[in-house]
Amino acid sequence: MRLMESDHVPVEGLAGYHVVLAELRRVGRAAEAEALAWAAMEAITGRTAPSEALRVAGAFLLALGDGADLRKQVAALYRSAYSDCEGLEALLQESGIEGGRPVRRALRTLEVCLAVKPGDFLTRRDDDGAAKILAIDRGAWDFHLSLGRADETLGAVLLADAYQPSSATDFRVMRQFAPDRLAERLQKAPATVVVDLCRRRGDRIDTAELEALLVPDLLSAAEWKKWWTKARADLKQNPQVTVDGRSPYVITYSARAASRDDAFLVEFAEIREPLAQLTQLERYVREAKARKESPAPEVLARCYELLAARTHKKHEQHAASAAVLALATLRAAELAGVTPPLEEAVAEIASVADLPALFHKLDSDVLVDWACTCLERARPADWQTVLLAMLPGLLPQACDRVAARLAAGGCTPAEFTPAVQQILAAPDEHFDALLWLWDGPSAAEQIGVPPLVTVLVRLLRTLEESRRSDTVPKETVKEISARARAILPARRYERFRRCLEGLEPGMALALKTQIARSESLARAVREDLLQIIREKFPSFDAQREVEPWAREDVIFVTRLGLARKQEEIEQHVNVKMRDNARAIGHAAELGDLSENSEYKFALEERDLLRARLAQMNAEVAMAKVIAAEEVSTDRVGIGTRVVFVRQVDNQRYEMTFVGPWEADAGKGLYNYKAPLCQKLMGKRVGDVVDFDHLGAVGTYTIAEIHNGLS
Repeated sequence: MRLMESDHVPVEGLAGYHVVLAELRRVGRAAEAEALAWAAMEAITGRTAPSEALRVAGAFLLALGDGADLRKQVAALYRSAYSDCEGLEALLQESGIEGGRPVRRALRTLEVCLAVKPGDFLTRRDDDGAAKILAIDRGAWDFHLSLGRADETLGAVLLADAYQPSSATDFRVMRQFAPDRLAERLQKAPATVVVDLCRRRGDRIDTAELEALLVPDLLSAAEWKKWWTKARADLKQNPQVTVDGRSPYVITYSARAASRDDAFLVEFAEIREPLAQLTQLERYVREAKARKESPAPEVLARCYELLAARTHKKHEQHAASAAVLALATLRAAELAGVTPPLEEAVAEIASVADLPALFHKLDSDVLVDWACTCLERARPADWQTVLLAMLPGLLPQACDRVAARLAAGGCTPAEFTPAVQQILAAPDEHFDALLWLWDGPSAAEQIGVPPLVTVLVRLLRTLEESRRSDTVPKETVKEISARARAILPARRYERFRRCLEGLEPGMALALKTQIARSESLARAVREDLLQIIREKFPSFDAQREVEPWAREDVIFVTRLGLARKQEEIEQHVNVKMRDNARAIGHAAELGDLSENSEYKFALEERDLLRARLAQMNAEVAMAKVIAAEEVSTDRVGIGTRVVFVRQVDNQRYEMTFVGPWEADAGKGLYNYKAPLCQKLMGKRVGDVVDFDHLGAVGTYTIAEIHNGLS
């Protein structure tokens, strides 16, 4: 408060004050927080430039979440700071800054709209699209945009929701509006392109994502490898960049340049988390090699000593934390050229009750391999059983290392089957493992992975169900959608192309329908997938007007019919496929698999069950629910109840036409896709038909057509 009473109130003195206000609000003192914010703004208003005061006021308003008085103060500051802006009052009204719209959205609308002018560029917040502002109607605050191939007009709020200001040198902008300049930059300075993309994606990108962005639009498949080799060589000379792992490589950017050895050791010692320490140590080694230098042995040894000293204090550690520390110490010993103290790490692993949680913390192949080694020694009798049980719940990278270890240890496809079925049965719970199955396990032959189309259909369904769910947090939905968007284009959609090989046209058409309806995929990814399908199945491009009942890409059903089909799928996955998995395991226990007919029969049944699951998933993807109000009674169609009268004796006969999953001839419900029903579709009252089925024999006249779903 003394700061506010001063004749000169520096804005920087209040820069962090919003944190205090947010904390007051959190502990239930919102009124006090609002009063303090109002007083602070009163103190600086008139003593500093409105634009500077706005910076503080906006932070205060976000911290409070709302506040009528402060909203008015912020609006007044905008009027002072942008007094010469045409249409300002209309924009303030549209933004809702003085009420009627959430604070964050209102401020974002003002910040974006006041920062741009015709000729400026924008990039989308939710995908890789870009736009150029052609004109601004400041009366209605409509923004006329060029998207490259098309134009778009958005109001102020929708513009700020969808776009953010960008520069002409942004990768997305150059790709869309200046491809020639971008192509020149790719050839002359490839590392700068990589760094720009890396920084735009949270300072981290892998080569699979990078390749998907560049190939084939900017680089051909043949050029990619040579281009990446040159870019990687240039990146190694940048002390702020590290390139880790193997294909796909992971590129990480850090604003800090590599430190000297003594500064590195100080920084290493200050880090409290062992995995973070190990990450720093691995980076130190990589950076030294990038400079064509050998890592200092004394630095490696000191890092190992620091980790080992903490390991010896295991009585102060939680079991899982002690195990992570022990594994990090093993890796540090390996880097330092010291014989790893395996016995201590084995003992720590043996004491961990929640092994899946431990494996979730391990962020490198090396640590997962060490953990598997220690587990094998700690539990020689059942280590494979333990790893198989936790496999569905692991991250993709850990899944692959664990599965490879199990395969090397002699695990058969039959032993992997229960874990694979568990992933398919509950993909929402095991989404990371599902992505692993899609991306291609390195030990695929030993694991016996399901058909790619089965995995893809489950993946797409999981994305859509999570998006529509009221129980899945929005952040979780965003996260899994982002991971799917990253993995589907990997290696120029190689897995998707392989998925289409040998696929029946009917199932491919169902897959096309599911992808076209998906709202979880980025627009560019969705269009790429559909284009690949069109290339593989050019006949799908033939556009013709067909009646609803004649459509091959849609199955019309009622809500009840769809629910029944979904129950059938759940029964198939949770009962039949699990029974089959147990049968495979039981048959495998009999030994001599080459002469074991039960084992071969169980495997054949597994393949049939998987094929049936893929077919049912494809059918559900094609399903469209038809409601009572959509049924027309002008002619015979889906959902109609039709009364036929036999001409010789006026005997009545009724048929109701429904989807294939609710058909029941005993109740007069018939599958509209059946050949007989297809012949009746489109007929009207007064038309004559001949019947010779189920006791309805003779010539009939259509007497009445009713809504069979009402």
